Amino acid sequence: MANWVMHPAEAEVFDANARHLDVSIQDLMQAAGQALAAETIRIVEASEAPEHREIWVLCGSGNNGGDGFAAALSLNESGYTVRLIASHVTQKGEAAESFRNACREASLPIDVWPMVPTELKPRAIVDALLGAGAGGSTPRGDVSDLLEWARPYSTNVHVIACDIPTGFGTNAVLSATSTVTFHAEKIGMRDAADMVYSTIGHLRVAPLPWPEEVLDCGPGDALRYPPLNPDARKGDRGRLLIVGGGPYHGAPILAGDAAARSGCDLVHVAMPSEARSRAEWPPHLIPESIPDEVSLTLDSVEHLLGRVLSGRGVQAMVIGPGLGRGEGVAKAVERLIEVAVEESVPVVIDADAISMIPKGRWPAGMVGIITPHSREAEEWIGPEPATIREELDQSVNPEARVVLLTGPVDRLFGPQGRGALGTGGHPRMAVGGTGDLLAGICGGLLAQGMTPWPAARLASALLREAGNVAALERGPGLVASDVPPHIASTLANWI
Repeated sequence: MANWVMHPAEAEVFDANARHLDVSIQDLMQAAGQALAAETIRIVEASEAPEHREIWVLCGSGNNGGDGFAAALSLNESGYTVRLIASHVTQKGEAAESFRNACREASLPIDVWPMVPTELKPRAIVDALLGAGAGGSTPRGDVSDLLEWARPYSTNVHVIACDIPTGFGTNAVLSATSTVTFHAEKIGMRDAADMVYSTIGHLRVAPLPWPEEVLDCGPGDALRYPPLNPDARKGDRGRLLIVGGGPYHGAPILAGDAAARSGCDLVHVAMPSEARSRAEWPPHLIPESIPDEVSLTLDSVEHLLGRVLSGRGVQAMVIGPGLGRGEGVAKAVERLIEVAVEESVPVVIDADAISMIPKGRWPAGMVGIITPHSREAEEWIGPEPATIREELDQSVNPEARVVLLTGPVDRLFGPQGRGALGTGGHPRMAVGGTGDLLAGICGGLLAQGMTPWPAARLASALLREAGNVAALERGPGLVASDVPPHIASTLANWI
């Protein structure tokens, strides 16, 4: 796991999962503060800054600031002189506010911007203004003003960053001598040559005392769901094309229903005419006519290019539900993937389509999600997960490729050693059709702008919880078509 990385937004995801599991955020904050204090002590003891000077801890109003207050307590208990400089008069979170109050009770000086020291010089600066959740954002307001005030001091002393340097990824970054990040490296901390960026300095990854279940797919993944725009128009939340059907007509309909319930605006379903005529079409799915009657061929692919390329096109594709097999179908799938790569359209490869991609290899250039069950995975890439990882690691983008290995426990694999589990769910969800629902949710989330890794995580969690809720109503009589309405209600609860 040494090279494992996480998206900065996943810090909030895991915190939310921890709350859902009744993990104390205060305990996590204390552990983060202790790790930050330990690194600060290591730095200042090796420096030549005068011992009589104070260690300045710059604290923002969020949980990153809470980590700073917790670090200040640890530094004070270790005998160091500390001054806290806060961007705001209060903290946003209960845990962060409790550590701020503890600092007051310990009689630590707390200056609030713009009432800051002007005659003093620091021994070192601890940057706990903005954490990973703000990565890539230019600091604004009081945080920006405080940052600019502190910048001249930072040129002469060591700066220890909490989780990620404030302003990281922007021209306003406060460069650090050392960065203490939590749980795993964040995307962007290393350049193409695998060297740590100069703004990060020495990088220390500190573990957090949470159970492994916090890392599982869960309610926190809804934090990465694209927010609704009150001014949105039809189509703004994506257009999805589902290509499937042939011997089976229900699978593409189930996938489409799940995609629509995930919030995707326009869901087009293309299947040969015989299958199309057998299907019961919900009014929210759009039948896409293609010339094939029995099974998919290149003729239909060329016909579908008009849908993919014209106007606003499609923002994602799902290929495979109920598709069937055959040489002509395989050529059609190959061509569809080629077009998707050319047009930068993310793809979900599901069911029979998995048998038509290159053996042992990820389709060249494809961004997306492949959703095999264990037998399909073994036929495609062999029995060893290490082989999957080797293929995924060919991508430099750790969010771009996901293998979602379905089963009683979903296993997710991504580039750079990323992994996750989808746990929970109801035994009755082993019924036929739930894989189609999963592929549809993945496609619907991709069409709405999510990248493959968070989309796959959220899809796994959503389907399992929706299945639990549906099973409470239906019991042993649950069928896959009972689940989609609960996908929508679960998502509503989580966001």
